[in-house]
Amino acid sequence: MKKVLTTTQMAYCDSRTIEGGIPSRELMRRVAQAVYDSRVWQGSVAIICGKGNNGGDGLALACIMADNGIFPKVYLLGDMSKDGRYYYDILQSKGYERIYPICECDYNFDIIVDCIFGTGFKGQPRQQYAEVIDKINASRAYKISVDIPSGLDGDSGRYVTCVKADETITVQFAKSGLYLNDGKDMTGKLSIIDVGIGLHVDGADIVEEQDVAALFPKRKHNTHKGTFGKSAIMGGCGNYLGAVRLANMGLCALRSGGGLNVIIVPQSHVDSILCSVMESTVIGIADDGGYFVFDKQEIDNALKGVDSLAIGMGMGNRYSQNAKIIEHIIKNYPIDVIIDADGLNSLATNVEMLKCAKAQIILTPHVKEMSRLCGKSVEEILDDPIGIAKSFAKEYKVTVLLKGASSVITDGRQVYMVVNGGAELSKGGSGDTLSGVMLGMLSQAIAPIESAYSSAYLTAKVAKDLTEEFSEYGVLPSDVAREICRITK
Repeated sequence: MKKVLTTTQMAYCDSRTIEGGIPSRELMRRVAQAVYDSRVWQGSVAIICGKGNNGGDGLALACIMADNGIFPKVYLLGDMSKDGRYYYDILQSKGYERIYPICECDYNFDIIVDCIFGTGFKGQPRQQYAEVIDKINASRAYKISVDIPSGLDGDSGRYVTCVKADETITVQFAKSGLYLNDGKDMTGKLSIIDVGIGLHVDGADIVEEQDVAALFPKRKHNTHKGTFGKSAIMGGCGNYLGAVRLANMGLCALRSGGGLNVIIVPQSHVDSILCSVMESTVIGIADDGGYFVFDKQEIDNALKGVDSLAIGMGMGNRYSQNAKIIEHIIKNYPIDVIIDADGLNSLATNVEMLKCAKAQIILTPHVKEMSRLCGKSVEEILDDPIGIAKSFAKEYKVTVLLKGASSVITDGRQVYMVVNGGAELSKGGSGDTLSGVMLGMLSQAIAPIESAYSSAYLTAKVAKDLTEEFSEYGVLPSDVAREICRITK
């Protein structure tokens, strides 16, 4: 797994490295050298430098390019940092005549290197900077941002005015803002350069293919269906039976590795579900007009022998009854429980029930559902998705999978990010499919946090692969459900 750091963590690693004996101007030179080595520089080049150390990276890059017979135009916005001034003086000592104030830039270049703001930037650029960024974006040039697109929040991936880079070359470790919210859209092609900055913090981990593959060892021949666990899907109501079908389709839980599966629906809908199910057992329990009602005995009978449960998909808005069912299950069953969709909205009516749970719980909210659970606004969550998810998971002793452009998975201690998702998953039903896959992972006694990050990675990978056939517009959650089995071989 690759590490992802916040800007504060990155600054700490940077300072520790400098304290360890590598001067900051040497790190600046290494950054510049790595950027220079990243491509063949052809055509006209402009380097636009801000006043901080990111601007110093640009000035150091100009020195290296000049030493190699390439002479970019360098444009300055405001004063330079101490180390930036060092490389500016080197350029001056060489008689470099291509340093200009930004007001003289016409932005008519083949390549523009963006070195305006570093990862520490927050908020809205002042007018002069915002105008420069807008002109960069309007340029025909290929845009390369050093460390981070200027104007992008390095922690949250949000922005007011921001360079839309074709390529971002970031230093040593990825920053969370490059993946969260708008970060992926503004970053373009992302590469990470090693300049010798040490890792002195925990950070988050980016989930990669080999991390998921390790959870699928070759199975022994001497096994049977009971070896791989018994799972249950509980949900559905009059207008939302498709959610349960999707979670079960192709059998998501079974095809991602589980052994036995039960579908629990309101009694009124048993016949409707049976017509689309072959491998699973269907159990109907007490209902009122096609919605679940709390009946302890029937719930207990339906859950006999179950090791893992996904609850909430298409369950409907009878939140009071749903909450009673969820509370009974999590307080009395020491099993793995995924709470999704309407289950989350029901839980939000009494989130304190989590503190009395015997179950090992995974919550799978999107931002609005997270807002209902934690009482913070959507804006607050978008500004700090990692911090809020981690804090909530720690307080309630649950695993949180916060869905977004990149998903954040945390148990309050470890933090993982699944960054391979895309617009192809932005369709109703994708979460139901994800819950089904996750249930299959849990039923094999895979730890909740590993089940959460691996299922998020798998569904994202399958959806991405399917865009080659259907495009990002045409991929359906049912396509993903059918194809999951192909990559778990």
